[in-house]
Amino acid sequence: MTVINCPMGINRPLLIDSATLTNRLTTEDLPAAYLDLLAEKNGGYLQNMWLPTPEPTSDGLDYGLIHYIFGLHHDPETSILHQQRHDFPDYFVIFSANEQQLFAFDYANQDVQNQPAIRHLDIETDNWQIVAPNFQRFLEMLQPYQLTIPLEGKLTRHETNHAFLLVDDADFLEELWLHVEDWEDKEWLLGWLEHFTKHPKLAYRRVTLAALEVQLLYFRLSFPSSGVDLLNRFLADEDEGLRKQAEALITELAEV
Repeated sequence: MTVINCPMGINRPLLIDSATLTNRLTTEDLPAAYLDLLAEKNGGYLQNMWLPTPEPTSDGLDYGLIHYIFGLHHDPETSILHQQRHDFPDYFVIFSANEQQLFAFDYANQDVQNQPAIRHLDIETDNWQIVAPNFQRFLEMLQPYQLTIPLEGKLTRHETNHAFLLVDDADFLEELWLHVEDWEDKEWLLGWLEHFTKHPKLAYRRVTLAALEVQLLYFRLSFPSSGVDLLNRFLADEDEGLRKQAEALITELAEV
């Protein structure tokens, strides 16, 4: 599947009525390959994120990364209808954004089938480069990539969600928990903790319980009170060690 199933995502109905995108473009102008993708899943994080580029980007010397594809629906945060910017030409339609890095359909450059080229717009470096002749070729060019935790600064929200969705190593998951433990949005963090309490691999559940313990003991004033309920998952865990650890944590919390 091109788009990953997100445990906290909502697959909203695809909007079929014509709607305005820019002064000169409507949803009827959107590429067929993009609409086919949305018919499969109406927006979300991509399985492959690494894209070769002819020029450097903020991600690398010869590549860029794409995370979330906007859907076609009415949610203002994740719909392509609500992402267009007046400081860009009206022949650009932004379909993905990660802070200062954007991807857009470029209707000033179309192929022989009148499908728009794909532009990578790096606001930080002021570099606007064509990276694919059309959206279908763009999807074909994408390759797997493992995000890494930066030594300085923080991953963006999109990068972090993407990393959680693609995590394939318990050690990396532990690094992610450490990376986000002081983030202010504890409801968001609670959602990911809940997701990994159900992971089939013991090593993943073990580092998740450790991360939950940090939140309950050291961030209890800002962490949702419902977070304590996640301990019930571990009390019923098939692993005796996790059950005992959860019991000890409940006892410790009662004494705080």
